[in-house]
Amino acid sequence: MTFTMVNMKARSTLFLALWFVVSTMAVHADSLDEFVRGVTAARKIPGLSFTVLRDGKVVRESSYGFADLESRTPASRDSVYEIGSISKQFASEAIMLLVEDGKLRLDDPILQYLPANAPTTWRTIMIRDLLNHTSGLKDWTEIKEFSYRREYTAEEFIDLVRSFPLTFAPKDNWLYSNTNLPLVGIIVERASGKSYEDFVTERILKRLALPSIRFKHQEDVVPFRASGYVLRVDVLKNGEPFRPKVIAPSGGMLASSTDLAKWWEAVLTGRVVSQTSLAEMLKPAKINDGRSVPHGFAFFTNTFNGNKFIFHAGSTVGGFGSMVYYFPKDKLTVAVIGNLEDGGFGAEYIAKRVFNHYIPGSYVGGLKEVNDTARRDRSLQILKDIAAKKVPAELSANFAAKMSDAFRIQLADNLKQARSFSYLGSEKIGENHFILDPAATEFHRFKMVLANKTVYYHFRMNKDGEIGWIIFED
Repeated sequence: MTFTMVNMKARSTLFLALWFVVSTMAVHADSLDEFVRGVTAARKIPGLSFTVLRDGKVVRESSYGFADLESRTPASRDSVYEIGSISKQFASEAIMLLVEDGKLRLDDPILQYLPANAPTTWRTIMIRDLLNHTSGLKDWTEIKEFSYRREYTAEEFIDLVRSFPLTFAPKDNWLYSNTNLPLVGIIVERASGKSYEDFVTERILKRLALPSIRFKHQEDVVPFRASGYVLRVDVLKNGEPFRPKVIAPSGGMLASSTDLAKWWEAVLTGRVVSQTSLAEMLKPAKINDGRSVPHGFAFFTNTFNGNKFIFHAGSTVGGFGSMVYYFPKDKLTVAVIGNLEDGGFGAEYIAKRVFNHYIPGSYVGGLKEVNDTARRDRSLQILKDIAAKKVPAELSANFAAKMSDAFRIQLADNLKQARSFSYLGSEKIGENHFILDPAATEFHRFKMVLANKTVYYHFRMNKDGEIGWIIFED
């Protein structure tokens, strides 16, 4: 009898514990759903899907709104979207596979593989520079003559960009440029003897067996393909349906959010290229002045509140925005894709709240207030002085000179609505932070609660103890 009572008591305790866990998960899920629905409505994102993996296993798949507005087809776990610049990782993986095959080396000059019309001004650019974005090449999106509605040969694409002067000598600086990746695709073709699409399909896509991931071809019938949209004078319009093959390495892939997350997890756990190649892909770019920029081969790395993560965003004129984050320590992957071209900002905004849900404190909104009234009050006064067009003594001369009127106006408006202001602590800036300013040493973070939203201010301090920049985030 005693055994039965103890057993019953244990079962009751277990039931209550499980009930609490399930109830808590349901509440969190509901609040997250409510948040995402609110964001997609406010930002006019027609449809969106996100997936969360932990240690390779799906822990959440959620979709909102419509994959296609004309047919009123709801977004679902199967919806297939354009992933934009996240496609660049396929190009970097293709290069590393060719390195493993002995077909090329990262420090080979790109002219060794490009057509004869490539300019001699590119002679010191190495393959590594294209992948690291240290080539100095300007972005092809500045070319007015480029058309999404025709195909280009390798020679024709080079003719479009060859007259651009280098913005800096290779490895003298870092600049994200979409020109780099089409050239990578051409190099893959010359080194492999296959088209870029065939090489990636055979060596990567078929091996992973993630059915939704494929190259974008408008003429293809793609099950569950989402339609893309752009905002024109606050009205939704259809996005650009076509995309030339030559720029596919820069942003020509389709995927569902779940397959996108699974692909990232596969790459970053060493199931696509070798661990040696993966380490090379994640290695920071080296600049001639001794700086290291936390961007490898199509992967950004960063740290927030001690949480190191790997990430990349995507956006296409086809009408899509995407974001993926991977946290190595927690083995957590978050992939978000929506069918609105917004620079990927909507996907990023949502992704940060999603991963903070699973790793509290990994996003500024998850930080706790720090009781330092002197710092809080002085920092608030600095913001008030800036809004009043004054120049506080704490500002660096560079920041004071470059501060925009738009920033002052937005700040003044926020201060009028402010209900509270609090200090969220500081963080030393190390080599794992994605900061291009070599003088930056520390972040001081603050929360301002307004009437209808919360905004955050990051004071980026320099080595002289001055405020080198203020970053605003809502």
